[in-house]
Amino acid sequence: MRINKFIAKSGISSRRKAEELVKNGQVYINGKVVEDLSYMVKDNDEVVVNRKILEIKDKFYLKLNKPIGYISSNFDPYNKKDLNDLIDIDERFFCAGRLDKDSHGLMLITNDGAITNKLIHPSKVIDKIYIVKVNKKLSETELSSFKNPIKLSSKEITSKSDIEYLSDNTYKVVIHQGFNRQIRRMFAYFGVKVLDLKRIKIGKIKLGNLKSGDYAKLSNEEINYLRCL
Repeated sequence: MRINKFIAKSGISSRRKAEELVKNGQVYINGKVVEDLSYMVKDNDEVVVNRKILEIKDKFYLKLNKPIGYISSNFDPYNKKDLNDLIDIDERFFCAGRLDKDSHGLMLITNDGAITNKLIHPSKVIDKIYIVKVNKKLSETELSSFKNPIKLSSKEITSKSDIEYLSDNTYKVVIHQGFNRQIRRMFAYFGVKVLDLKRIKIGKIKLGNLKSGDYAKLSNEEINYLRCL
């Protein structure tokens, strides 16, 4: 395996960043600096970057039903409830598609940085579906306007979305962006307050009957879907 690919698979950087590490003489193999990007790492090689011995870790792909009250981070010294309290994995991981502290539902958890970048990159149009309960119904005019671009701030303009009224002041909302607290702000634009927000689907991956606070491995079909994005 080429050295840059080995470094990327260890989880410390992207492959492009790994190339920079090699070119800058920051990579040691068996105690010697290696600056040759064509170097093929052998099974008994010791690869060291910044005094850390690198190991290739198996990739994992999980879906989590995040409860209300937890932040979408696996480390926050100022918050007592983060993802480490929910997921029993003693290594670095990423969450693809954040949910604010007051929201709950589907999150994708992985140590695959490439997949994470695909899921959150603006060029990827991936539908995210939410069930949203509000304090009052939108008018028909507001409902139509909700589907069109909304200017949330000088630098944040939503793309077209979809919304469907279900019952009891509850809507199904489909967006594919990820501005901070986006759906709450979209409803607030019309003077409507969100009382409950739950994400139930990201692309082809569904929350299903996963209980609050629980997580499960993605199926092979779901993993292949992510890899083909």
